[in-house]
Amino acid sequence: RGGVDSMPPGPDCDEPICASKSELMRKMMAKSGGRAASTSAESKDAHSSLAAVDCPPDRDLLGRHTWTLLHSTAAYYPENPDDEQRAHARAFVHAISSLYPCAWCREDFHTSASHSPPRLESRTDFSLWMCEMHNHVNEKLGKPLFKCTISGLDRRWRKGGPECSLPDISLDD
Repeated sequence: RGGVDSMPPGPDCDEPICASKSELMRKMMAKSGGRAASTSAESKDAHSSLAAVDCPPDRDLLGRHTWTLLHSTAAYYPENPDDEQRAHARAFVHAISSLYPCAWCREDFHTSASHSPPRLESRTDFSLWMCEMHNHVNEKLGKPLFKCTISGLDRRWRKGGPECSLPDISLDD
């Protein structure tokens, strides 16, 4: 099982967006014979320090935030979209698959979306399609797959569970 951090960057991608901070930390530790951080806790602290600095996102961070945007967009897509809304959603997916900063990530998503075009007839269709696309990527990365059910997707991306509720606050006080 490889995982995100073990995936090599594409041959033409030497941008920070194609790298992984975790991967860079492992390489630094290997070069120093493990002296850079002797425990996994120290390694995590070093990784957190890198993440806290105002640096460009690596592919892992960008990927997590992009999937949040994509799933949230699908979760709030109309259940009965009109032609214009379907066209906007199609253009949105096309734009992501054409402009995504990580070149090999972009090319892979573009190929996947071309082979399995977005299903835009309803919020349910779009949400399930997005989950399937995410699982397609996760499978390639050796990551766990999601259960693609509309109730599970709504709980995660639209409604949340009780742990996500804000306390009742009266604005009249």
